[in-house]
Amino acid sequence: MTSKRFEPRRLLASAVAAVGAVALVVAPTTPAAASTIRDGWVQLCPWGNYRVHLEYLTLNNQTVQLGPVLNPGADCWWGPIPTGSESTLISVVGHFNTSSDTFAVIGPNRKYETFYNGVDGIGIAAEGTTASGGRKDAHYYRY
Repeated sequence: MTSKRFEPRRLLASAVAAVGAVALVVAPTTPAAASTIRDGWVQLCPWGNYRVHLEYLTLNNQTVQLGPVLNPGADCWWGPIPTGSESTLISVVGHFNTSSDTFAVIGPNRKYETFYNGVDGIGIAAEGTTASGGRKDAHYYRY
């Protein structure tokens, strides 16, 4: 009669292999729910086939880039809007794939989003393609 022997090394090796397999699973970044975006912050997700960035209007009426230019399919970017407690306008800017030119990505409020800093957070997902010069197929939605 043979008795089963407890082998902690074999058990540990099996557990490490299972954990290693789980650690290799990488999920794409998903947007945050609107309620989880911190007041005064914005999130941009680049889901179109074009590079994209945000711009905002300063208190001196100057347009300034907000955050980096994101490549298609990159992780979503988060950042604060540096206007204190003042409201501002945010625009979504797309970059053509075949030139260095840019275009306005159109959303539900057409060209700009009004952002009430200190009151809410905003999420923006840029989608579509640069077909038709970005006029028909590139768009964003707010969440």
